[in-house]
Amino acid sequence: MGEVFAGRYELLEPIGEGGMGTVWLAWDQREGVHRAAKMLRHSDAASLIRFVREQSFRIDSEHCVSPLGWSAEDDRVLFTMDLVRGGSVHSLLKDYGPLPGQWAACLLDQLLVALDAVHSAGVVHRDVKPGNLLLEPTGLGRPHLRLSDFGIAIAAEEPRLTEAYQLLGTPGYRAPEQGVMSDPSPAQDLWAAGVVLMEMLTATRPPAEGGSLAAVAPDGVDQRLWNVACSLASRDPALRPASALDARRLLAQTGQVPPEGVAPDDEGRQIEVLEHLDLPTQPPAQTPARIPWARSAVLGMLATVVGLGLLSTGVWMLFS
Repeated sequence: MGEVFAGRYELLEPIGEGGMGTVWLAWDQREGVHRAAKMLRHSDAASLIRFVREQSFRIDSEHCVSPLGWSAEDDRVLFTMDLVRGGSVHSLLKDYGPLPGQWAACLLDQLLVALDAVHSAGVVHRDVKPGNLLLEPTGLGRPHLRLSDFGIAIAAEEPRLTEAYQLLGTPGYRAPEQGVMSDPSPAQDLWAAGVVLMEMLTATRPPAEGGSLAAVAPDGVDQRLWNVACSLASRDPALRPASALDARRLLAQTGQVPPEGVAPDDEGRQIEVLEHLDLPTQPPAQTPARIPWARSAVLGMLATVVGLGLLSTGVWMLFS
């Protein structure tokens, strides 16, 4: 029997680490379904602001994982999300190595759909990488990608929460201009998307310091797709596609994105996206709530944060 958090969510086992805390497999006793639940690791003001920010980003796209709700108990807070059970692009590359062109194109197209929704909402993700690209378990069918982990995402109007010397994001997936502390912009997410495409085509991790892609595709890699990767990962942001939608148009010109509803050609390799979580066949036993929902400590911290003038958005969504 796992811990029942806030009288509702039974925490069954940790399944990952996010930008701010541990992600748990949880049983929602009220709804009778499994969820992914992110538990905030630190309860200092800056971490709490990022938590509020992340749970406030409700991106309306089938290719994004958005928070469903939040709860608090004592000095701990968590929010819940849909449970995506097919692993990630990172695990897919570990299992199969370089992906066929149509597979890489299909996944990139869905990532760009997600980024179009994110950017249209005035948000920059800032941590696009294979480990944050989750997959539904679609078997041998068309893959379904969902962009996750908005822990360091930022809205255009948000104040910075990081000292000038500190870089956010994952080495290798940060655009060159992030190294000189330029303001967050959608172009930085597009850079990361280009690096992800390169990685899907070669199964090679990018160097930590970044760099330019060679203009000629490696052996066995479709040159048209490689050109898309090079365009997205141009060192000069002005040379990248102007938007995720423009990048989708560029990708479509390669002829490698399969029609909607059609599985990509796996070139005889039987690429399969399977269940990565062994869910219990029986739901956990119901247990009495340990205490009613207790938000006082967290709300006290929030009041302090708001009083300091550090929190500009997301508060009213937290209380709604």
